[in-house]
This record gives sequence, C-alpha cells and structure tokens, in this order.
Amino acid sequence: MTTETGVIERGIRRLPNGALEVRVHVKRDPLTGQVRQVSRTTRKGIAEARRIRSRLQAEAAQGKHAGPAMSFGALLDEWLTHCENRALAPSTLAEYRRKVAKVIAPELGGTRLHKLSAHRLDTWYGQLLVAGVTPRTIGHYHRIISASLHQAERWGWVDTSVARLVQPPRVPVTTMTVPPPERVQALIEAAASSRAPEIATVITIAALTGLRRGELCGLMWSDVDWRGRWVAVERSIWQTSSGWGVKEPKSHQVRRLVLGEATIGVLAGRRRRVEDLCRAAEVDLASDAYIFSPDVDGSRPTMPGRLTQAFRRLCDQMEDRAAKADPPRQESWPYRLHDLRHYTATELFRAGHSPRTVADRLGHADPALTLRVYTANTEDQARAAAVELEAGLIAPRGS
Repeated sequence: MTTETGVIERGIRRLPNGALEVRVHVKRDPLTGQVRQVSRTTRKGIAEARRIRSRLQAEAAQGKHAGPAMSFGALLDEWLTHCENRALAPSTLAEYRRKVAKVIAPELGGTRLHKLSAHRLDTWYGQLLVAGVTPRTIGHYHRIISASLHQAERWGWVDTSVARLVQPPRVPVTTMTVPPPERVQALIEAAASSRAPEIATVITIAALTGLRRGELCGLMWSDVDWRGRWVAVERSIWQTSSGWGVKEPKSHQVRRLVLGEATIGVLAGRRRRVEDLCRAAEVDLASDAYIFSPDVDGSRPTMPGRLTQAFRRLCDQMEDRAAKADPPRQESWPYRLHDLRHYTATELFRAGHSPRTVADRLGHADPALTLRVYTANTEDQARAAAVELEAGLIAPRGS
C-alpha cells in the first residue's frame, strides 16, 4: 500500500494534503444520464476510510444519495422539518416557513436540485432588486437558501452548495436609532399618565436591563431576588400567528442581572399595584405569576406583540402632542421598543464599561458580537479622544 498521492485501493485515494478521499458510485441519474458519485474525506487512516466506504455503499443501496433528481422545493421541505426537529425557535421557524411558502418555493421550488445554479440565484436576486425588494430582505432569502443547500451538502444530496458562489446584494449600513436619556424619560412619564400605566414600568425595566422583548414578557415574580437585588432571566415568550409559548432566552443565555436600587423600587411599585388589584378582585396572585400580564392573577404573560403596539402608539402620541403644542413643533419619534436595548448598550459604553460587561448585560455569549452590533464610540468619547490627542501633540498657546 503506497503512501504517495493517488489511488490506494478501489474507491479510496490519497489527496495532496494527506487526507484520504472515499468515493462511491451511485446509480445512474435518470434525468441526466450521468453516474453520480458521493465522496467523503478522512484523516483517520485506511481503516476509517474503509468503514466510510462500507457505510456509503449501504446508503447508496438504500437510495439515500439519489438526491439530484429531487426538486429544490422538496429539499426546502426536508430542511424545514430538520429545523423543527432541532428545536429551532418557533417564531424563527414560522418566519422561515412564511418566506419559503410565499416567495422562495413559488419561484425556485420546481427547479431540479442538480440544475439550481449560482447564475440562477444571482439572476433572481437581480430581478428582486429591480422589483423594489430591499437588499436586506433578499439577504434573508439568501440565508434560507444557503442553509438548505449547505444541509443538502452534508446529507450528500449535492456535491457542493452553489450558494457559496452567489453574491447577494450588499446591505447598506444603517444608522442605529437610539433615543437619548431625556426622550426615554419623556416616554416613561407619558406612559405613566396614560390609560396603560404598566407600559411605563416596561419601558423603565427595558431601558435599565437591556432585556429583549420576549425576555421582558417572560419575567416572573419568582425570578426576582429582592434582598440580593437581582433578577434571573430564564425564559422568553415567543408568539406567532398560530399561538404562543415559552422557550429559553436567545442563544440559551440564561443569566442573572444585578439591579440598582431604583430598578428594584420600580419593580416593588409594580408588585404593590398588582397585589392591590388582586385584593380588589378577590383573587390570589399565582405562585408562578408573570410580572407583566393581562390577567389580574398574572397567570398568563403579556404577548410581545402587544408591547410593540403599545410602544408604537406612545411614540405616535408624542408626535401628535408636539404638533398640537402652542406653538406647534415638528418632532419625530421613530423609536421601536427594541431601541431601548440599544439605549442600554450605548449608555453603558458611554460610561466606560467593558465589552464583556455590556455583553453579559445583553445576553451575548461573545463580546465581539456586542462590538459588531453596538458602537462604543459615542460622540462624548470621540470628543474626549480628540482633546487627548491634541494635548499630547500641540502645546498650549503662550508657552
């Protein structure tokens, strides 16, 4: 048995990089007339290569590698089922299914898998651009297509994912909309005097913790440690058109957030109001009551969509209030509830906290993600940097 590059034995050869490639013939494809091959590589030696060859031959006999005759739509169906079996977040899976059913499958689903080319995808993306679809939305389609083709490659249904060769439209960098502290305070005050004063508590807790919308809805009174002044973030509420449920926080970042005295005071005020309502209604507060709930006893969580709608209405009211002032003012309040999370990160960076501290607060596993998403270079820091540079180089006048 040679150790040089080339064939070692039937179906096994050594590559220039030293790895062993196992190649097994699959039955002739009835659509193309070509004999397909499926291959795998290993660096674990000839015995492992032989085991792989035996496994591939058995799989080929069962028809598991006859994939190119299938349609891309069939692959998408298999991939969505695979995502569901891997316990993908229900809201994410629902969005994948919606995009596949409404856009991707009608356009590409009938294409045979072996005929789906990079040129076909590039052409379609160009057509979408001309039709007015944004690059960001096209990017969403491309990620679904790329993920499904990558899985097909893992399954041995395609030799190479053509999505690697595609160039989706570049998504322009957008400026993050972050409300300044005085606007967050104005929103809290306006909510407190509205018909839904609990939204003031939602905004306050969101701004002071950086919690995601679903995490806010998932908070329970049992998560609060009043003496230690911290709250456990252990669950998130998901919501789709077909229902809602409970899941772990994003990226499984179950965490404990230390709270300041003022934040504990806000939660304590919310608790007193809830207990007053329970007494008035002659009901008991549920042992696992949600902090934000449409029920007096807190048995169900407030839905994420309701928080989004309430926050948007509040911003619209702030614009209307400015327009009706004397004299009228033209003010824009373009904020989303999620922008309060940006507010948390920006203010922490402005105060000089490290990326690790900010990442822990936001529930990011990797501080590098925090730095990519949020900028630590606030205007205040930029001005301070400019002054410090000048101080080290330019002597004061008169010296």
